[in-house]
Amino acid sequence: MAKTIGAGSRRDIQFLRALAVVSVVLFHFWPTKLVSGFLGVDVFFVISGFLITSLILREVFTTSRFSITAFWVRRIRRIFPAAITVIAVTVIAVFSTGLADPSMAIGRHAFASAFSVENLLLGLDSVDYVHRTDTTSPLQHYWSLSVEEQFYFVWPVVVLLGLWLSKRVSSAITRILAIALAAFGTGSFVYAVLVAQGNPTSYFDPLARAWELALGAGVALWVSAGRTEPGKHLVVNRIAWVVLAASFVVPGLESLTPGVGILPAALATAVVLATGPFAPNPRFRIAEPLLVASEWAGDRSYSIYLWHWPIILLLPMFLGHELGTVSKLGALALTLVLSEISYRFVENPVRRSKRAWTRSPVAMGGIALVASAAVVAGSFTLIPSFGKQETDTDLLAVMMSEPLSPESAGYNPEFPFTTPYCDGGGGSVFDCPVSNTVEYDHFSYPISPPRSETCKYEVETFIEDCVMGDVTSDRQIALVGDSHARAMWASLDTIGKRGGYAIHEFLTPRCAYRLYHFDWCTKHNRDIEPILNSGRFDLVILAQSSQQNTSDDASVPNPFVELFSELHDNGIPTVVMKDNPKRGPQLTECVKLQSDPGTCSRPFSPRIDWATETALAVGLPVVDFDNVYCPDGTCAAVRGGMLVWRDNGHISPFFHKSASPLLWSKLMELGLIEPR
Repeated sequence: MAKTIGAGSRRDIQFLRALAVVSVVLFHFWPTKLVSGFLGVDVFFVISGFLITSLILREVFTTSRFSITAFWVRRIRRIFPAAITVIAVTVIAVFSTGLADPSMAIGRHAFASAFSVENLLLGLDSVDYVHRTDTTSPLQHYWSLSVEEQFYFVWPVVVLLGLWLSKRVSSAITRILAIALAAFGTGSFVYAVLVAQGNPTSYFDPLARAWELALGAGVALWVSAGRTEPGKHLVVNRIAWVVLAASFVVPGLESLTPGVGILPAALATAVVLATGPFAPNPRFRIAEPLLVASEWAGDRSYSIYLWHWPIILLLPMFLGHELGTVSKLGALALTLVLSEISYRFVENPVRRSKRAWTRSPVAMGGIALVASAAVVAGSFTLIPSFGKQETDTDLLAVMMSEPLSPESAGYNPEFPFTTPYCDGGGGSVFDCPVSNTVEYDHFSYPISPPRSETCKYEVETFIEDCVMGDVTSDRQIALVGDSHARAMWASLDTIGKRGGYAIHEFLTPRCAYRLYHFDWCTKHNRDIEPILNSGRFDLVILAQSSQQNTSDDASVPNPFVELFSELHDNGIPTVVMKDNPKRGPQLTECVKLQSDPGTCSRPFSPRIDWATETALAVGLPVVDFDNVYCPDGTCAAVRGGMLVWRDNGHISPFFHKSASPLLWSKLMELGLIEPR
């Protein structure tokens, strides 16, 4: 007779859960101490595969059938109440901070977490230039829950197919499922090692994580088939516990995740599940109290996991400073208190309810859907406004056709073709009242030109996929570069409308106008090279992130010199934008923690911009905006009532738009543009 082992008779599983959640929590609070504590998530994956498969097999062996709807209802009753509660509380807490960055990001993550696709969102964001530098989400930890729920959706379907097939071929269901698990688990592990390893999306990839859940499911099949007798392999069991505990302190495993680096913890967990349980040795009096404490933590491990990450992320924002030792201990205490509350008053009442509607697929599915939709809708509709959405200054009006007289009020000789103004970039260079408040909402401003008849974003090569400014003009400017060039779109759009130029974008993320970089980038630049050198454009503007030629090999050519020299030698009017300063981790953290970003600043740090150095060497003019971003040697988060940076490396397009009269003045002074 086949047998299954449930969680109720397995105190060691509670200990595993406790160990897993403690390792994750300690890793997040003290990442340099428990360097591989993140493996606790992988312990949970193996446990989940084991327990879910054990429950399914118990139903199959008892009734010779399996109800997939009843299974999903049980999962909703177990998982959903606490999960949606933490999401709702987190959304409210984020908006209560009054901070812009997390408030703008929370809606996307509330949706992804509520509908079990947070891992997919994080995977996409990791390679998305728009979102890869987003503020860390307080719901990011839902990625692992999403992976498990995706498994809960797929695995029962496989079981149903296995039952159907077992009746057709007269083979045991366990044998069919074992073959399916072996094939799928092996394929997932090979994929994790050979394909996903090193890919930015791999950490959250469900296909690269499936082998861990399959491993736990395989152990359940092994035990149910009577392949091992729990309690007989004490030495093996104890060795597995030691290996598991030791894996949390082994450095360097993260670089081998989600493949080989996980193996020690995953295999050790599987061995513990296959060879346990064991009663504590009565000679060791600490064993029983430890197991009691572990049972308490194991029972609440789900709630502890859900609460700890939002507390770590959001508590510093309320306190206004990073967590120190004392505040971390307070955060741990708060985590345990909230976990106890949600365990008693949210998890258990729904999970243990005897009411008929709590077992109805329609009722529970409907409640889950409506509650998720309500929380997500609230996270988007409650997004606060952080100021005005347009500048007060008529930017076109302050762009002069002739230089101002030095006797003009507020005249700045660096920008003679601009009437003094105080919004955004103007507040950096003209004599303006100092404002430490954010008056303008750059988060409402798009980071790329909105789609239009001339901005369709449909050309796969990114060649002339967007035309801005005066789109009907026969005078044309080419904007060439990477995401730092795209951040300039609003300022060039404004200049184009003022001067009568059509602005053509030749932009590709991570691809400056250079050679000897990514193969696809080199190909892109070779494709646009003849277009830029055709004489078609009245001006070519090159903008890119700072690129240093770090090679010590003299035989490696300067990556910019060939393309820059070609433009110069062909007489193509060209200007290179010096890259903007990076605001650095200190300023980044300050903006996250302070409700008034105007108090955040740090000293300007000079850096080598190889594109600028090359431009000067070959005779191309350079526009240097260091004094716009960081005047007087200080990089502040706020200038002229606007946040200067969109993230750690990119200038806000809204701030760039506010600085368009300054760029106009520079280009006019260089004789590179003229008004129509």
